[in-house]
Amino acid sequence: MQSNISFKRALLSAASLSFALAFAPCASSADPLVSEKVCRFNIPSQELGDALRLFSEQSSTPVLFSGEAVSGKQAPRLQGSYLPEAGLKTLLGGSGLETVEGPGGVRIVRPEREEARASGALSRTRPQPAPDPDEPDNSATETSTETLRAEKITVTGTSLRGLAPESSPLQVYGRDEVLGSGATSLDQFIRALPQNFGGGSTEFTSIGLPNDSNSRQNNTSGASANLRGLGSRGTLVLINGNRMAPTSEIGDFVDLSLIPMAAIERVEVLTDGASSIYGGDAVAGVINFILRDDFEGAETTASYGTVTEGRMEEYRFSQTLGSAWDSGNLIGTYEYSSRDNLTLADRPDIGLFEPRVDGDILPDARFLDLLPAQERHSLLLSGSQQVSPKLGVSASALYSKRDTERTRFNRNTSIDVYETESEGLTLAFAADYELSASWAANLDVSYGQIRNKEGRFRIEDGIRPDDPVDDVRTDSDLWSLDFKLDGDLFSLPGGTVKAAVGGHLRREEFSNEILGLQITADGDRDVSALYAEVQVPLIGEQNALPGVRRLELNLSGRLDDYSDFGTSSNPKLGLLWSPADGINLRGSYSTSFAPPPLGRAFSLGRTGQLLPYDFMLGFIGEDAPDPSLNGTGYIQVFGTAKDLDPETSETFTAGLDAAWSRGGHDWALSATYYDISFEGRLGSTPIPQGLTDISAPGIAWDNPGAFPAGSVVFFPSAQEIDDLVASFDTPIALFFGATLDNVGVINYVNVVRNLARTDTSGLDLQLDYGTDTPLGRLDAGINANHILDFTQQAAAGTAAVETLNTYLNPVDLTLRGHASLSRGGLTASAFINYVDNYQVDQTEGADGISAWTTVDATLSYDLGARRSGWLSGVGLALSVTNLFDEAPPMTPADGAYSMTAYDPTNASPLGRFVTFEVRKAF
Repeated sequence: MQSNISFKRALLSAASLSFALAFAPCASSADPLVSEKVCRFNIPSQELGDALRLFSEQSSTPVLFSGEAVSGKQAPRLQGSYLPEAGLKTLLGGSGLETVEGPGGVRIVRPEREEARASGALSRTRPQPAPDPDEPDNSATETSTETLRAEKITVTGTSLRGLAPESSPLQVYGRDEVLGSGATSLDQFIRALPQNFGGGSTEFTSIGLPNDSNSRQNNTSGASANLRGLGSRGTLVLINGNRMAPTSEIGDFVDLSLIPMAAIERVEVLTDGASSIYGGDAVAGVINFILRDDFEGAETTASYGTVTEGRMEEYRFSQTLGSAWDSGNLIGTYEYSSRDNLTLADRPDIGLFEPRVDGDILPDARFLDLLPAQERHSLLLSGSQQVSPKLGVSASALYSKRDTERTRFNRNTSIDVYETESEGLTLAFAADYELSASWAANLDVSYGQIRNKEGRFRIEDGIRPDDPVDDVRTDSDLWSLDFKLDGDLFSLPGGTVKAAVGGHLRREEFSNEILGLQITADGDRDVSALYAEVQVPLIGEQNALPGVRRLELNLSGRLDDYSDFGTSSNPKLGLLWSPADGINLRGSYSTSFAPPPLGRAFSLGRTGQLLPYDFMLGFIGEDAPDPSLNGTGYIQVFGTAKDLDPETSETFTAGLDAAWSRGGHDWALSATYYDISFEGRLGSTPIPQGLTDISAPGIAWDNPGAFPAGSVVFFPSAQEIDDLVASFDTPIALFFGATLDNVGVINYVNVVRNLARTDTSGLDLQLDYGTDTPLGRLDAGINANHILDFTQQAAAGTAAVETLNTYLNPVDLTLRGHASLSRGGLTASAFINYVDNYQVDQTEGADGISAWTTVDATLSYDLGARRSGWLSGVGLALSVTNLFDEAPPMTPADGAYSMTAYDPTNASPLGRFVTFEVRKAF
């Protein structure tokens, strides 16, 4: 099977496999014709699963097997010197199982039958035709097992080694799938997932979104993850299971664009609450980027990409070097990328701003960047060493530096250029010690930092001055330490009860400063935690009942203590029921607790401005709701409220995983229902019908219950005004002759505070199919997200505002389909991306926004190792995103936010983009 078979589809199957990999010296065979090493084994008779784990440790051979397949089976004693293949056959003798070789020398254990359908996992073996001398040798990757339980690693969503969180929805994307998607960066890859919403902090907006106050604090042109549309803060992003330092002016998201694609081994996406495992921030889910650590040799990759309409070009180069020995390995990867800016002149079909007030000048398209220019350098160093048979250590260092430049046209006709330098560093060290045959101790220590520096230059007469108008500096640091014990507690008739218990220490520091003017945020936080998890197999192979092949309970909980927000406890309950082979029914319930980001909790940027109310009404073309307000002053308040509360959530999921094989046709199905209640979410007050904040006073006058109490204040007293002005961190700005002695309106809706509630529910569906055809291996599938509701409620006493299917908000249906045909080293793939139609707002007769369908295509050819000379190890790839150059649907433009006539949260301005890549392995 081709190496680009989806690792993701595997983990969605009904039962997971586990693998063990350790290091032990093995001697070379005395037979010169035998290249395989002879190993000395000392494995007593015991349960087959435990015996296979010991075999893997003593032979340095990774073994994949399903817990169901080996359940209840005994292995004979294996003592003496054997070739690994012979020793493995001895252990499996009489068990009804056999082994086949998988990618990278992995041994895959499966039932002894021609068409394997083992324990609900798809395991396919291709027919072996006579070798074609003109085709690359792919024999080492002809078999792929598609559902993995990794015995020596911990999968995202659990603290237990060797278990995938089968009661929670998890998607895993292997390296080949990420690289073969056509995406040229990891943020592009995550953005294409239907479960991820394109809103939040992205490089597609220069000063954020009008309906997301947090996105306006992205001064880095960085890119965030946004699972379920619950905001950049609601998704926890990890590298190798460790937290990264957050970025932005408030420190609320991890910048995906700083993580190089060349360094990635796989991406694990958990679309479920996970605070019981990871602590705060894991509200909507977790994205865990696993770095490469097992490469041997050298690999050089170069690519060139360009739009077919416009002048934007992109260059990428990477070099990877790796070495391995009997007890360890070392890998180093360097990646360089450079991309031009994409201007509005390159995409005139997107349209210009609409005038908002008399006298506005439409911008020259040359001076508006839809995507900024950027240059990035990244370096990864990673290594591991088995110090002794029981102790193994590993360490990694990831450094990235990105420079971006973006031009923005302001409403007052001025032109600004923003230059941003971002540097990120993540260091990690881990040690694993085997306390016994079934218990291990793990220590993880990590450090992360982000340094951002942004300069804003005002263009005058076409010339950029040497000195910036302002200069913003952001420093973010994070230290963490985890210690964990995990292993087997005791045995039940259904199997072995596994448990993990651990402790966590973390310190976060954050500051944001406009150099020479003011510090807008400065603070630190200490976090300590205790956590535990237990997996209880109530029913297994030995006590199975009709209609109940497996019944497993997963319980986890975490107690966190924050130096600034007190103590929080969060449990999670997961249940797995397998009524028959290949079918799993699952459900989970969890709570989450997320303290405000440091840039909010320690904000020093509360301020306001006073303008004539008549002027503001003219800006939106409305009249005062009452004549008494004519000629009065209007105070807009900005910043963050004092005395914030943590964000909390409850998440419920229920799902089905099924896998089956019939007549050479392999299927895998996963369906998940989710329901999330997110309370106290930080943000500005939502305005009904998608209107601007300036419309809030008119709405509040006609309907006082439309907003939380105190959102809009009419005719405030002198004392109220004095107290408000005194609470500002910077002096109030006065415009157009307005004075504080004639204030008619104070508008607080822009103030970031804890909103009462955001509710969302929906369905995920993933269906995958594979079969061998005369033309090659055919794989196809679809990944879809259907949102049932997405509502925001500003306070308990106000009406819920339905924002689903409206401009700049999630759309009810998004999907990504794929199909690929592989033969030898040649693979052709196509992807279909669909976003359903929606409207500008929920008012009757609102303008519609059409559906958007795009097609991506890739074609790759791996010449393989059998070619002689310089062609040996060469791979070629051609990818095209948006093959038919479909323009994004037209939407209202918003000059106040430099937003042109497309929705950056649900579409892309890029157009057709063609990339050619050459790879050479040595």
